[in-house]
Amino acid sequence: MSTGPRRLGKYELQKRLAHGGMGEVWKAHDTQLDRYVAIKLLRTDVQDNPEFATRFEQEARFIAALRHPNIVQIHDFSISEPPESEIPTAYIVMDFVEGQTLADYIRSTSKKGNFPPASDLIYIFTAISSALDYAHREGKIHRDIKPANILLDQRLPSARAMGEPTLIDFGIARLQGVASGTAVGSLLGTPLYISPEQAQGLHGDHRSDLYSLGIILYEMMTGVTPFRGDTTMAILVQHLNDAPTPPEFINPSISPELSAIILKTIAKKADDRFPSASAMTIALAQALHVPVPAKLLPSSERLPPSSSQGQPYSSPSRQSGSYTPNPPTPVRDPIQSPVSNFQANPMTPPDLLTNTSLAPPSASSGQEYRYESTYMQGWQFPQQSVQTQSKQPGKNRWLLLTFALMLLLGLVGAGFWAFVLPSQNGSSTGGGPAAVGQLQFSHSPQATNNAYDQLQITLQNIPDPPAGRTYYAWIQAPANETEAPHWKLNVQNGNIQQTVTYPKNLLIANALFIVTAEDSRTPPIVAYTGHDQRFFYTRITSTSTQTFTVQKCPEDPSSQACVG
Repeated sequence: MSTGPRRLGKYELQKRLAHGGMGEVWKAHDTQLDRYVAIKLLRTDVQDNPEFATRFEQEARFIAALRHPNIVQIHDFSISEPPESEIPTAYIVMDFVEGQTLADYIRSTSKKGNFPPASDLIYIFTAISSALDYAHREGKIHRDIKPANILLDQRLPSARAMGEPTLIDFGIARLQGVASGTAVGSLLGTPLYISPEQAQGLHGDHRSDLYSLGIILYEMMTGVTPFRGDTTMAILVQHLNDAPTPPEFINPSISPELSAIILKTIAKKADDRFPSASAMTIALAQALHVPVPAKLLPSSERLPPSSSQGQPYSSPSRQSGSYTPNPPTPVRDPIQSPVSNFQANPMTPPDLLTNTSLAPPSASSGQEYRYESTYMQGWQFPQQSVQTQSKQPGKNRWLLLTFALMLLLGLVGAGFWAFVLPSQNGSSTGGGPAAVGQLQFSHSPQATNNAYDQLQITLQNIPDPPAGRTYYAWIQAPANETEAPHWKLNVQNGNIQQTVTYPKNLLIANALFIVTAEDSRTPPIVAYTGHDQRFFYTRITSTSTQTFTVQKCPEDPSSQACVG
């Protein structure tokens, strides 16, 4: 479709913003009203579907009738005909919203282990919950809730630095079903975020949207979606049959109370989910011990009249402790560039060791699943010793000769270690982190396209992992949305010597190699995010070399060296 029309009636198509299975989105100029708009071109064959025009108009009118500050406004819709366009093209016209998507935001925060503060989470989910509950009361289901369909609007000067969450593509999944002539019994939605009932080909109801919203909550709290796979069918089967990994197993800063709320949002049975998006956000705010937004209280009691309301969730009170939220994303002044503004206000990850609300359960709480923050205390790492020479009168000449000889040997030794352990990650000397081993990338016999799919991990003088934990090695590549390659490591007599392989290239610029200590009871999905369980690392700053020095992670919790 990118070779299609550059003009649709009064709209001049200027820049393609996105494209996918459902069509394309263009930034366009409305020549009559002199304003910028976004135009969605739907993939369809109008000529082969004589009923399309009527059904498209009915559905588009229904969507355009929605009026909510957190739902993008639809202004126009039509089907262009030649000579206006080369082929009949269905399109809808909506507000042009400047700002990144929630998917971009998650990539820069949660997927890097920098989880948003509680106040920002409630800010985001309050806006989307309000929009969803309004639409549901109007009898409209979105059917494709996902981070890419939530824009962080930078147009309003009163919004936070991240932008005002705005829901887009409301009803587009349904319109695409109309366009393809398969609206009944078709699979509407995105596999990673689709509800079990949609995975079965059913339309679902407002609770299907709530399930998708729960998947987003799970992703923002853990950095991954609960169900992943190499094929669409594999993901759909998991939505239908598999129990999600408890969030606290992935991110131990999540309390059992908060984990229960997240799991309730993605219950397999629709009746077991929250009755409304606002009810979910209210429970979330209570679990995080932040004030419940006043705008949610009335709407949380109003539900679609034609659907089951389910059982409301009553958030249990904590036995001890109170939540002290991290500083929220600041209110911003009017902006010039949404990108520069976001970068000027970086997210601060929660302090996993001092935040009492997100802290691991204490022994007195009766929870078996417990984490300690002092595993590195008492560990002994190899340190270079420096022998000082005593100064004695009458031996200055011998001291000078000895010093010169030691200096020469030191230079030779430094050159030797620089040869066998070349460092491309800016490792420091002197008082910096101690080197504990090296990585060696190579090609396996099965390698394709000259990929470095094999990795030799050599670590020396390594303490055994803490009780109940197992070492895992990870390669965390920037902007990687799939599960990071990782391998279980075995310590033998204080050493680790393993050669591992992976189906894809492992030598990736700016990737982080990290060794973490994970809970031995369950295979990890993502690397432990707490500083106290990240022990050894190296940064792949160049692909021109294949050998890298592995160092001990800095003990300073504020250091970002071991953060992907």
